[in-house]
Amino acid sequence: MSELNKSRRDAVKLMLAGLAAVPVLNLVGMANAQAAELPHLDENDPTAKALKYVSDATKAARVDKAGTPAANQHCANCQFIQAAEGDWRPCTLFAGKAVNVNGWCASWTLKAG
Repeated sequence: MSELNKSRRDAVKLMLAGLAAVPVLNLVGMANAQAAELPHLDENDPTAKALKYVSDATKAARVDKAGTPAANQHCANCQFIQAAEGDWRPCTLFAGKAVNVNGWCASWTLKAG
């Protein structure tokens, strides 16, 4: 194989790898941007009521769960929260809504790690 053909193949591989990386890089900042656009979850929402969601965890009737004291349970350290930053973040339990990081619901589960 000639050196010219090898370098062309390497160039094509590099371009394809770069194109494949673009969508992945866009996803990194997407969760935070989406959280800013989502409406805040209202405590009167039917799903919120069913899961006993409150935007201030200190007002929730919490109990110790999985070795975590009630005082340390809030949305910011729950496995269902999605974004890494912000006071209001998307939650997999409340599709299309953002929850307060200081909130709590009955499905709270400590984030692994």
